[in-house]
Amino acid sequence: MSKKWRASTHAISDIRDWNQLGLLILQPDYQRKEVWGEPAKVMLIDSILNGIPMPKIFVSSSIKDGQTVRTVIDGQQRITTILSFLSDGFSLVSPYVGDFMGKRFSELPADVQDEVLSYDIDFNEAKGLSDEELREVYSRVNKYLVALNKQELRRADYPGDFLDVADDLANLDFFDDCGIFNATARRRSLDVEYVSELLAGLILGITDRKDAIDVCCKDYKKWEESSKKSISNGFKEVLFDIEKIFSVDVPIKKTRWRQKADFYSLFFAIRSLRLEGFDLPDDLLKLRADLSILDHGIAPTSDVTIFSKYAVYCVSQANSAASRNWRASFLRGVLRGTYAGSINDENQRRILMEILSDIRFSVDPEWSGDGCPPVNEFVCPACGVRDESADLASSILFWESGTKVFQVSNAKWAHLACVENLSMSSMIKGADFFDSDEQDDNSLDQ
Repeated sequence: MSKKWRASTHAISDIRDWNQLGLLILQPDYQRKEVWGEPAKVMLIDSILNGIPMPKIFVSSSIKDGQTVRTVIDGQQRITTILSFLSDGFSLVSPYVGDFMGKRFSELPADVQDEVLSYDIDFNEAKGLSDEELREVYSRVNKYLVALNKQELRRADYPGDFLDVADDLANLDFFDDCGIFNATARRRSLDVEYVSELLAGLILGITDRKDAIDVCCKDYKKWEESSKKSISNGFKEVLFDIEKIFSVDVPIKKTRWRQKADFYSLFFAIRSLRLEGFDLPDDLLKLRADLSILDHGIAPTSDVTIFSKYAVYCVSQANSAASRNWRASFLRGVLRGTYAGSINDENQRRILMEILSDIRFSVDPEWSGDGCPPVNEFVCPACGVRDESADLASSILFWESGTKVFQVSNAKWAHLACVENLSMSSMIKGADFFDSDEQDDNSLDQ
């Protein structure tokens, strides 16, 4: 590259003036939106107030309409933060400790404002770099000086529609509230990487290809508008359902579903049900109860075999296609009783039977007593006879007449012989899935 670099120093007042005159380009297409958290912003201003130098800012300058225009290559977050503070965009709050606690820029003493505006920042400036050269410099600067992660470098290597959509979706309020990403992950574009992974799953299907995001970045650099809109809307519809499912009393950020592997499974389980044409009804109490049972019951050591298996699949090869598909299929089976309002799906029936039969005969006290319908001391509601045997082949699961959602939390056990004396809307015969000697622990794998 033949372009010459020049070291220079500019005061914050210069940066302010460039921005006001429209002579500063802060966000070229290879950088992402401003995502610094409040603490990072505050501590940058604290460093300026204390005269502590900051790292160099890299820019490219060119002449447009007789004026010098500067494009930021590296330093967007710092400059954006400084400009925001100058316009009273935030105040000095914790972790700041000092004489100006709680004050915005306009509230600082005049001499302190002058000190901020005269604070010098070191620049490395090149003239007339092309867009391709700008991206190359961005990659070089961050690879060797700041050590950007793979997702941050994708922004330089694969600018285009796919990453723009991922960026927009990652900045939805949903992801601020759900607790999947902390401030560090946001700053390092790890939220965009995860959203890109979900988008790739919508386009390519659930896969364990390590290059799935890169493939989508390349193939959908120019994304046909109707397809882009369809995928983006489908993504948002799933998020809307998740927001609806998790109540104010039990937000998703307080559950296991905020974890990346669990959220991925939930996301694609819901997506699968929506593709079947099912919508989420208003009655979500039993579904929420089921998700609470799963939230507290899933563990590698659980007495409920299928819960244990799910927990293991969240850790062992969590990102493999086989593990992801198994977990999504399991959750689809749990969610379907509310989405479809029926239990006419074979996989769904098997999952409910596996969960409820293991809970019924579990020795774990968590599954006994109030709050869990199938207790280990089974009393048939038709004949009133207590039955502690494990003869599932002579038992049925049923849902009472008038039931519109079919979940673990509103299922009941009865004797198969008593079926004529029950008022029910649907049932599952234990004999359909178990013989008297053993049950199939690998039903979802078939």
